[in-house]
Amino acid sequence: MIKLSNNYLTILTISFLFLLVAFNGKTKVIDVVTELLEPYQIKNPDGSLGGFSTDVVKALFKITKDHPKIQIMPWARAYEVALHNPNVLIYSIAHTKLRNKKFHWIGALKKERLYFWGLKKYYAKTNYKVPALKKFKIAVSRNSNSAQYLIAQGFSNIYQLANERQNMDMLFIDRVDLILATQITIETRAKNLGYDFNELQRLNEVAALNNKLSIAFSLHTSPTLIKKYQTAFKQLVTSGQLKKIKEKWKLY
Repeated sequence: MIKLSNNYLTILTISFLFLLVAFNGKTKVIDVVTELLEPYQIKNPDGSLGGFSTDVVKALFKITKDHPKIQIMPWARAYEVALHNPNVLIYSIAHTKLRNKKFHWIGALKKERLYFWGLKKYYAKTNYKVPALKKFKIAVSRNSNSAQYLIAQGFSNIYQLANERQNMDMLFIDRVDLILATQITIETRAKNLGYDFNELQRLNEVAALNNKLSIAFSLHTSPTLIKKYQTAFKQLVTSGQLKKIKEKWKLY
């Protein structure tokens, strides 16, 4: 039988108590869901997750001292996970009227301006009336704010795909006529996928989709956790750290 000294037993006891406090105390492991969406969530060359929004989320967790368990998945799945499970953080999610009461909103990352995009060779003009656009085939991500908007507006030729990259592929092989995206997202995505951005034509701005890209928690989340993260996000803003991250990514 191995005998332990009193000093060693004391160290073991202190270590155990420390771990117990860390596990049951303020520090938590938080489930986080997101998608790949340039330049907000991108895969770095080493396979890690980067991007503007990811940098903000990492800075947020440094303040809260919690540990993010980030899972990358198609947007439709990420949305469903956050919609139906407690204590789940989701980013980057557009803060729309339809979603306002379905999540707890932690903070706004960036104001978005969305446009319809098509191949330049097919469009002689850039401004179309909404009824005229309804005849075109449009690719969007499933459960995205764009999909929700088009359905609400009575568009019927909608192709709901797993991710935004598939939307662009479908456009360049003439399987659809239009996609919806911001200027910076479509420029970055075209470059990453090897397409020529100059072949794309920006059509109508969709003012109804100009919402704030945000960080949110699922509806059945602890009020204490929500307040903790809202306070931390305010600290990011007031300290100027959020501004510095935007400058790093050239997002103004």
